[in-house]
Amino acid sequence: MKKYKINYENFWSSFDKESNWFSKLLNKYYNVSYSVEDPDVIMYGPSVFGKFQLPKKPTRLVFYTGENSPVDPRADLNLTFNYGTEHNNRRMPMIVIEHPDIQLTKEDKKKFCSFVYSNEVDYRNKFCLDLSQYKQVDCGGKCLNNIEIPSVFDMAIPFAHDKRAFMKPYKFSIAYENEPHPGYVTEKIIDAYYSNSIPIYYGSETITKDFNKETLINAHDFNSNEELIEYIKCVDTDEELYNSYLNKPIYSDYWLEIFNDPEETYYRDLADEILGITK
Repeated sequence: MKKYKINYENFWSSFDKESNWFSKLLNKYYNVSYSVEDPDVIMYGPSVFGKFQLPKKPTRLVFYTGENSPVDPRADLNLTFNYGTEHNNRRMPMIVIEHPDIQLTKEDKKKFCSFVYSNEVDYRNKFCLDLSQYKQVDCGGKCLNNIEIPSVFDMAIPFAHDKRAFMKPYKFSIAYENEPHPGYVTEKIIDAYYSNSIPIYYGSETITKDFNKETLINAHDFNSNEELIEYIKCVDTDEELYNSYLNKPIYSDYWLEIFNDPEETYYRDLADEILGITK
């Protein structure tokens, strides 16, 4: 079997270049090792993590972003949130990497709604404050903080299980993206599902292409915060309506078919595209 070498540039500081999701995926089907010396492939992230210099020697370039970034025309393959195929773009939402086999289930939830964010976003903050007129929304991050953050929690870590543990006692969780864009679906809604909280989601108008519409409250379905909040009140007070969100697959039929495919066709094809293998 041919051996491939891959290098990673412009990834976040905690990214492990020798052991990460991509390396595990590639090594499931091929022999791939991390190397900065004459790599066959360079995967690189957006400029927010640094400035990427094009290699002098011809090398396959794969651009990956977990942000709402445009495609990079320099890349041989783009892995982004975008739906378009320009510049060999392939949409790769967060659930490709993390797709827990979970459902919302009945629990004795004592608290109403959580809001855990560090970045100030006007429309997100406004909705939180509007919803707080009905019942207190506990804001456990730096943004709009209104409760003491337990010392065991580290809200600075984006994918921390601590965040999900904090959210777990709540019936609902505000899962609003940093900015609205079709296809831009990050960990925020996944954190809510992990916490067994009904997500109140806003961001991608196409969210139901990724997740089961019967397991989330989609803010895009409402004309105003007031209309949305009136519906949330109904779900909060009507046990039958609340229970209607439970015990169902959280993913759309499209992704369920991919995740349950015994041949792992989607992931094999993704590995082939990253390495530039044609069959």
